[in-house]
Amino acid sequence: MALSKECQEYHLTPRGWIIGTFKGDAIGGFKERTIPKDRVLTIGCYDELPSAFSKSFFYEQIHWQSADIELIERLKKKYGARPDWFGYAVMENNG
Repeated sequence: MALSKECQEYHLTPRGWIIGTFKGDAIGGFKERTIPKDRVLTIGCYDELPSAFSKSFFYEQIHWQSADIELIERLKKKYGARPDWFGYAVMENNG
């Protein structure tokens, strides 16, 4: 079990990336947000700290996706392949 594990959900919709529910144990705890009815993709962006003496690591996971892959790809092209989440910069800098 991780010392700390947080998940920020994001939903891709025809309006762009929409912030979703936050689940965490280190800061803020839990903030539930309504899932948009027009979502085509939901991803969870994770920040996990395995132990007090280790570095955090960041990853993403698909939580749900529409069967309309063509629409998902069109919206990713229009709004970006992924949401604006701080963990991506950390992931890129850590190789």
